[in-house]
Amino acid sequence: MLVNRIALSILLAGSALPAASISATAQEKLRIGMISDFTGPFANVGIRLRYGIETFLAEKGNKVGGREVELIYRDVGNGSPAVAKQIAEELVVRDKVQMIGGFSVTPEVFAAAPVVTEGKIPSVIMVPSTPALMKMSPYFVRTSNNMISTVVPGADWAYKQGKRRAYIVVADFAPGHQVQETFKKKFTELGGTIVGEDRAPLSTVDYAPFAERIARANVDMVQMFVPTGTPSITFMRGLAAQGVFSKGLMVIGVGETDEADLPGFDDSVIGVYTSFYYASTLNNPENVAFKQKLAAKFKDAIPAPFAVAGYDSMNVLYKMAESQAGKTFDGDSAVKSVLGYKWNSPRGPVMIDPASRDIVENYYIRKVEKVDGRLQNVVVDTYTQQMPQF
Repeated sequence: MLVNRIALSILLAGSALPAASISATAQEKLRIGMISDFTGPFANVGIRLRYGIETFLAEKGNKVGGREVELIYRDVGNGSPAVAKQIAEELVVRDKVQMIGGFSVTPEVFAAAPVVTEGKIPSVIMVPSTPALMKMSPYFVRTSNNMISTVVPGADWAYKQGKRRAYIVVADFAPGHQVQETFKKKFTELGGTIVGEDRAPLSTVDYAPFAERIARANVDMVQMFVPTGTPSITFMRGLAAQGVFSKGLMVIGVGETDEADLPGFDDSVIGVYTSFYYASTLNNPENVAFKQKLAAKFKDAIPAPFAVAGYDSMNVLYKMAESQAGKTFDGDSAVKSVLGYKWNSPRGPVMIDPASRDIVENYYIRKVEKVDGRLQNVVVDTYTQQMPQF
C-alpha cells in the first residue's frame, strides 16, 4: 500500500545529524523534501499529492539538470505546525535537501517559513491557499490556488444567476476566514446581502445545527467552505435532511466536491456548485494525457485537484533544477528561474506570477451532475487567467 511505503521512507530517515552545508555540486544528487500528511485526518491530501508526484516521475524520469533526483517523503501526520517545522529543520540540516514541496494545511507553511528562509530553500506550496503565505518567505512558490482568487468568481457567478441573499458557513481556521471575508466583500459590493454567518469547528463532522439555521433563514444561496472528505459529505447530508436543496437554494463552495470523494456522496449532492481550479471532466489534451498516465501508474487513483497539484509542482521543481545545471545549487537563482514561467497543465494554461510567486490560472464553476451513472463535476462556466489577489 502507498501509506506503508511512505511509512517506510519515514523510518529510514533516521535521527537528526549535526548541521552541514546544503549546497549541491553538479555531480551530487538533487534532494527534494516532501512535507505532507500521509497518515491521520489529512492523509487524503498527502496520498493524492503523491499520486501526482509519482505520475510525473514515471513520465519524466528521476534525472534533471544533470543530476539524479531523490525524493524524501516526511509525514506530519496530524497537520501539526510544530511537527512540520521540526521536519523542515531535519530535511535542511540532516538530509541536506536543496528544495522542499508539499504541505497539507496553512499552519504547516507558516511554521516552515523561517526554516526555508534561513536555509534559502526554494519551497513549492502544493495545497494551502491562504494569500498571506506568499509574504512569509521569498523562497515560497505556489502551485495550488489563491483563496481570494478562488472565491471571487463564485460570488460573481452566483450574483449573475440572480442570487441576492446569502448565508455563509466556513470551517474555523485561516482559509475559512478568508473565504468568509472574501465572499462577503465581493457579494455585498455587487449588491447582495449577507443574512447569516457561521464558523464551524475544524474538527466537527456534526453540521446539523448549521444546516438547521440555514433552513430557517430567508436566503436563496449558501456559500460554504468545509474540509473535503467526511466533513463535506456530512455537511451535504445535513443540508438535505433540513430540506435546503428541495427549497431551491443554491449551494456553492470551493473544493468540497473533490473528485476523489464524490463516490462517497449520495445523490443529494447533485446540483451543488463549486469554484475551483480543476475538474476531471476538462477536455484539454494535457488533462486527457494526465488521466491516462495516472491510471497507468495507480489503478485506484481518481483524477482530482491534489493529484494535479502534485504533478504541476514537480514541473516547477524540475524547472528550477534545470536552471542549476552544471553549477552549485543556488536557491535565489532557482526561484528566479520560474518567475513568469508558463506551461499548459491538466487544469489549463498556468503561470507563476513574477511579482508574487503565486499562480495565475483558470477557475471553473463546477456543478455536480450524474453522468453515465457516476457523480461528476461538470464545468458550467470559466473565469480565465485570474491573477492572485491579496
